[in-house]
Amino acid sequence: MDKYSTIINSEKFSTLSLNATTYPKSLVNWENLLNYLIKTASPINKTIDGNTLRLITSIYESLLFNFPYLENYHVDYALLEYKLGNISSFHKIFKRALYLHNNRSLVLWISYLKICNEIVIDTKQLFKKYETAERYIGLHYHSGVFWMMYLDLLKLRCKTNQKYFIVLRKILEIPLHSFSNFYALWLSRIDDIRDLSELTYFIAEDDLLKKLKINKHYSGRKGPYLKEAKKAIKKFTKELYMVIQLHVLERYNLFESKLISQYYTSTDTLYPDVQIQTWSKYIDYTIELEIPDLIEINFQRALITFANYEFFWIKYAKWLINVSDNLISTKHILIQGLKSSTKKTKIIKLLSQVLISLNEIDTLDNILQELDNLYQNDITLCEDDELFWDYIEFGIFIANSSTKSRYGGDMRSLMMPQEFLDMIQKRLRLPDHIEEKNKIIHNILLLQSKENTKIIEDNIFKYVLENTKDDYLSHGQFWQDYCHLIFFDSNMSYIEKRQYIVKQIWPKIPKNDSTLKLTREFSNRYLPEDTQLLDI
Repeated sequence: MDKYSTIINSEKFSTLSLNATTYPKSLVNWENLLNYLIKTASPINKTIDGNTLRLITSIYESLLFNFPYLENYHVDYALLEYKLGNISSFHKIFKRALYLHNNRSLVLWISYLKICNEIVIDTKQLFKKYETAERYIGLHYHSGVFWMMYLDLLKLRCKTNQKYFIVLRKILEIPLHSFSNFYALWLSRIDDIRDLSELTYFIAEDDLLKKLKINKHYSGRKGPYLKEAKKAIKKFTKELYMVIQLHVLERYNLFESKLISQYYTSTDTLYPDVQIQTWSKYIDYTIELEIPDLIEINFQRALITFANYEFFWIKYAKWLINVSDNLISTKHILIQGLKSSTKKTKIIKLLSQVLISLNEIDTLDNILQELDNLYQNDITLCEDDELFWDYIEFGIFIANSSTKSRYGGDMRSLMMPQEFLDMIQKRLRLPDHIEEKNKIIHNILLLQSKENTKIIEDNIFKYVLENTKDDYLSHGQFWQDYCHLIFFDSNMSYIEKRQYIVKQIWPKIPKNDSTLKLTREFSNRYLPEDTQLLDI
């Protein structure tokens, strides 16, 4: 029996694969399955049979589909393809992983570039990758490793030192955790200066003359002059060092030293609130610096750690809207958040508003359909009452839009499609859930119009009266809302409203402290002359 058949016919594989597919959001199940496959299939080299390789790659794909922010697994997957000589797949995996991280993952860029140093022969292409990485992660607090790699590459592949010094000079102004390493490099390079012409590698010629009073074309004794020039540049460097050191220590003491994790963890790991607060304050601090690239880097760092939390997805999206009104990027971030966050209510609400602003009604319709599918085509199973009502609310918007909708029916006489009324009625039949039922009915009252009051009464209030099997009707809010519905019916006169409430609704009210208290509140405000009838 070949290795592939041995694996798939083993009892352990069956158990591990069943666990992973039954509980796809449990990271440990996927890790156990992947580790078993790799161990059993070892040694993995170019002689591995196709079926076994496809099995391993399919597990990687499934794991990363469910947990897209596991940076190290993206790296492992890409390195597997590299080890097997599949260079095209190697690039594809890294590019997809970077896209999922909005191109701002330091871990992915460093791992990718290390291999690119070996396999990309074209120097211009390789430098282009480094320049792209610089744009996305150059300001990262821990990007010192990236910058050192960049400098090493410049020394290795450039014929002159000009580009090297341009990059090194740029690094000195970035508050990096390892900033002192680059200042040490800079100072050692100053010591290596042998001619006045080399001074412009360190400082522009105009600045040399204006700020440091150094003339690179000095015609006197150049030895002593060069010595003094180097001293002046070192003094200038020390002043810059002190400024950068202050920024680095400030960020470290206020925030960086307090971060207990900077990598993705599954929903099984709960972080203390203080970690969320620290990251939130760090981002606020970064926003005040008004450096957009740094702001987006720190947002992405927070999202990698807290991908399961809706807070940072919402914060990022609102920043994009407030600062640049960039609705396309906002949509992209919110869709990522919708896939990753365990709570989705606020994300769906904001995403829906963004899609409406972009006039992407079909996309909104598709998202609601996916949400419906998530609950096995029954959104009423959703335990989040806010999410349920947002689904209803945006579904009504879609149904009333001019865009073709999956909701059929004549909307002229209805407040909403019958499909939604059915969902609401099913929700209202649930035992207990008193507060949620009250919220649903309150939200429905907000939809009341001259045309639909009778529909609301028949399909909501009378429906509840006929189908309630718990003690919901013993609570006063339902009766107060029922009275409000009738009193604000513009189709009826004041006398008609008064008679209907007193003769048709009040006699059905169970008499207890809760119902009488809230009904009296209504009566004292709108029907004071009839309040005494409540006690009869």
